Amino acid sequence: MRARIGIADTSREIEVEVAGREELMELLEGSYREGAPIIWFKTANGADIAVPVGRLAFVELIDSPSQSVGFGR
Repeated sequence: MRARIGIADTSREIEVEVAGREELMELLEGSYREGAPIIWFKTANGADIAVPVGRLAFVELIDSPSQSVGFGR
């Protein structure tokens, strides 16, 4: 599964691989509750990215197809 994350006041989005919908929701909700300053994610291409919790604009969950075909994501 992938998640597309928007950061406030930027025009770019980050696309990350996530284990599952529930795990991501628990991570985000727990980070807000605990007041964590950042969350670490691994991008679709393998890079580690730190996202400031207070700057999250949106999180879109996308079911990943089992196999990519052609030029699509």
